[in-house]
Amino acid sequence: MSDTLKKSLPHIVAVLLFLGLSVIYFAPEVFDNKGLMQGDVTSAQGWGKDLADHYKETGEHAFWSNRMFGGMPHNYAYSAPIFNIFSSVSRVFSLYFLSGNAFVVFLSLIGFYIFMIALGCRHWLSIIGAIAYAFASFNLISIHAGHVNKCLVMATMAPVIGGIILCYRKKYLWGSIVTLVFTGLNVLWSHQQISYYLLIMILVLAVVYLIYAIREHTLPDYLKSSAVLLVVGLLAIAPALGSLMNSADYVKETMRGGAVLKANPDGKKESSGLDIDYAFNWSYGKGETMTLLIPNFYGASSHYDIGTDSECYHFFSRNGQAAQGKQFCQYAPAYWGDQPFTAGPVYVGAIICFLFVLGLLIVKGPERWWLLAVTLISFVLSWGKNAGINEFLFHHLPLYNKFRTPSMALVIAEVSMVALAVLAVKTFLEYKDDRKKLLRPLYISAGITGGLCLLYALFGGSVMSFTSQADTQNFGQYPDLLMALVSDRQSLLSADAWRSFVFIALAAAALWLYIKISYKMGYLLAIFGVLIFIDAWTVDKRFLNHDSFVPKKKSREIVATEADKLILQDKDPNYRVLNLTKSTFNESETSYFHKSVGGYSPAKLRRYQDIIDYHFSQQGINPNVLNMLNTRYIIVPTQQGPQVQKNDRALGNAWFVNEIQWVNSPDEEIVALNDFDPSQKAVIDMVWKDKLTDWEQLQHATDSTASIRLADYVNPGHLLYESNSMQPRLAVFSEVFYKTWRAYIDGQEVSPVRVNYILRGLKVPAGQHKIEFKCIDEVYLRSAKISMIGSIMVGIVLIGLLGFALWDAIRKKKPVIPEA
Repeated sequence: MSDTLKKSLPHIVAVLLFLGLSVIYFAPEVFDNKGLMQGDVTSAQGWGKDLADHYKETGEHAFWSNRMFGGMPHNYAYSAPIFNIFSSVSRVFSLYFLSGNAFVVFLSLIGFYIFMIALGCRHWLSIIGAIAYAFASFNLISIHAGHVNKCLVMATMAPVIGGIILCYRKKYLWGSIVTLVFTGLNVLWSHQQISYYLLIMILVLAVVYLIYAIREHTLPDYLKSSAVLLVVGLLAIAPALGSLMNSADYVKETMRGGAVLKANPDGKKESSGLDIDYAFNWSYGKGETMTLLIPNFYGASSHYDIGTDSECYHFFSRNGQAAQGKQFCQYAPAYWGDQPFTAGPVYVGAIICFLFVLGLLIVKGPERWWLLAVTLISFVLSWGKNAGINEFLFHHLPLYNKFRTPSMALVIAEVSMVALAVLAVKTFLEYKDDRKKLLRPLYISAGITGGLCLLYALFGGSVMSFTSQADTQNFGQYPDLLMALVSDRQSLLSADAWRSFVFIALAAAALWLYIKISYKMGYLLAIFGVLIFIDAWTVDKRFLNHDSFVPKKKSREIVATEADKLILQDKDPNYRVLNLTKSTFNESETSYFHKSVGGYSPAKLRRYQDIIDYHFSQQGINPNVLNMLNTRYIIVPTQQGPQVQKNDRALGNAWFVNEIQWVNSPDEEIVALNDFDPSQKAVIDMVWKDKLTDWEQLQHATDSTASIRLADYVNPGHLLYESNSMQPRLAVFSEVFYKTWRAYIDGQEVSPVRVNYILRGLKVPAGQHKIEFKCIDEVYLRSAKISMIGSIMVGIVLIGLLGFALWDAIRKKKPVIPEA
């Protein structure tokens, strides 16, 4: 065996082990053609369904989808792809055959392994750290929910930091390669909130390293490394500029962008980003942070299988309802924390928490401080509305008000706690002084973490309420059932507290024996590897196990209801549907079959969200708005199931109005929709007055023979109309106004105007005319070229760096991948 191969063998073993673990966990997916019922993945099928169908039929992309919210741009529906070289790089990491959820876990393992190697850890210790991170509960729970892109971006966090650390340690070649590749992948998979958290980690790291550089008089080296990283970072972003420019342009028009109105329906001032109550909805409770140590501290999930050996099942059995009790216990509302609901806790591992505290006591150097700092920041951010400082940050920290779900900030702690835990073991193994000096920090760390577990195992049932605000509403008429549920919640906490205590005791005992009798290092690593693996794997299997997999076809299947089938009998497809049997504006299954008034998108147009807030939420549903959106069918809930009601007052695809009502602001415009007849009147903001020349002649038109109709629905982004009138008329179209739409009359471009707060309007001359609307995303067309140039640049640099690394390895007879 050559020396190069021998030195590279540990890395090869790591890759094969990671591949095996990923494939084993997702064996039903890899071998049995099964899949997960992933809510977000299924939901996404309704996003831009018309665009996907159009591409499948013609091979052409359109820039507008009519499936959700009366129509929205392609950006967050079914966007036309932009070439990015990192898409090809990602296939290298998939080994050209691994895909789906197994690939997500494999990449998480590889990425964290690289991070640990960058920190100077031994190969087997790096493997243990990678397993601890990749199988932290939040990762698997997020995969099950279908948050695939989020998980992919999370998988790049650790290696990006690893590359940065290599650069600061003056290993510029491999630091540049790792940073370039994983930053490029991070941006490619596009989850800005996770990237934002990564940026926070990088800034904290940079500040701590700067302080050390000043103290140790190495500031020139620090500045040199920072300059290299800045160039590498900008280069990594270049291939994604197309997507980033599109997103930046679109987000300004969405609910994450600036406010249109001065006040919401409640009279509160509108935020420049998301509404703070909406953004902070999923805030982790301060006490809930204990789930990092004890998984079922707050009752696991909102639909948790507590089994037939539970107090709830016994309650139902005593009342002769065993079958109902079995069903209730399979999906019991075990969670009682501050969030509206949850699919499971964020658990990093009892041993990891113990080692993290140990690391705070024995790890030296900048790593201890920046890892501690980002962990504390992670906790505070995750608390959202439960920590007063977050409201200040929401209004003042740049970009922070563009994001929601504060609990997601714990992805920072997942990285930092595992990293410091592994560094604690590294420090333990490499300790050169009298090892007995490690006994005191060992006792302290074991006492703190193990003591907390023991405290809650013995007394947890008596120090907390085990009830939530939702319990009063859900179980107000069933106090005995609630008492049984509380008892089960107490049992869940007690059992997991004992469980965590045992894991900590075993890990602490292994370290204590290592100090006392100094057995082989390999044995200690084997003990930790097995314990950490069992701890993480068994908790993960509570939330994502073999029973979670179903035949792949079923996992993606959206079944039409009888109401859907009845509506689809209408041969004219150009109408909209309002589905009141579901959470109208938080589901997209309706959009899979119909052009929907509702839908689901975390980035819907701001003006449409305003329409929802004012005309679908506060005073019931405004029929004027329904009619102007051409809502022909309404699906309503009844005791017999969903029923279809036809709305004969829907105004169709386009119509002429006889009157214009000018208003002075968007606030006046949206309120005016409460009391107007959209078939006769258009409400227009004064800012459009210059675009609507000679508007007086459009008032009080008397031509009863005038007509306008949709002549051809070429594709979702290309509509043709025909009009005929004896006088100039103002036409209103039941389509959402957006800046990428271009209007043409008889081939001549004209300027559309926004009417009724969200719709398109157009002055149409007298006579017969052909009217054409085309959606042309010029930002996309320009930015796609920029991304291509960026990809070429990255390709050249990456080939150059890898080629130099290979040449240098051959020249110096060393492994291509450097030693830890």
